[in-house]
Amino acid sequence: MQDQAGPVGMFGDGLAHFHAISRSLATHWYHVNLKRRHEGRFVAYEEMLNDEPRLVELLISQDENLVVQEVQVVTPAWMNKGSCWKMEMLTSLSMGFNQVEVPVCVLRVESGDVYVNTHQRDLDVAALVGVRELYRHRSETTGLASTSEDM
Repeated sequence: MQDQAGPVGMFGDGLAHFHAISRSLATHWYHVNLKRRHEGRFVAYEEMLNDEPRLVELLISQDENLVVQEVQVVTPAWMNKGSCWKMEMLTSLSMGFNQVEVPVCVLRVESGDVYVNTHQRDLDVAALVGVRELYRHRSETTGLASTSEDM
């Protein structure tokens, strides 16, 4: 079986296309649309990020050569209380600790729904301690996705 689709360099130097992505755990992840300056012009890219540290690292690295356009979160059914995986616009992401000091992510999506990355049934999001906002959907005035100001 051939691993390559199309001729070598079909997507340009250093650019690639993928056939599949595998994950062993049914946990949320982030789909990020961004623009990077390449040879004097902005080129659209998508990044699929596995976790919050990678998302925050990307958000912090924004400058005149890299601009995050939008962040979507992909959640499994157990997390979004639905029947299947969902991909939704992320409006904010916070992290805090439950009563036994386990970190918990709180994801707010465009529909207004709030998801948490724990199976703890009796979790009260308002009872989390040390809550820190890691991301808020871009401001319409700046056009940039942002991390919290204290980072």
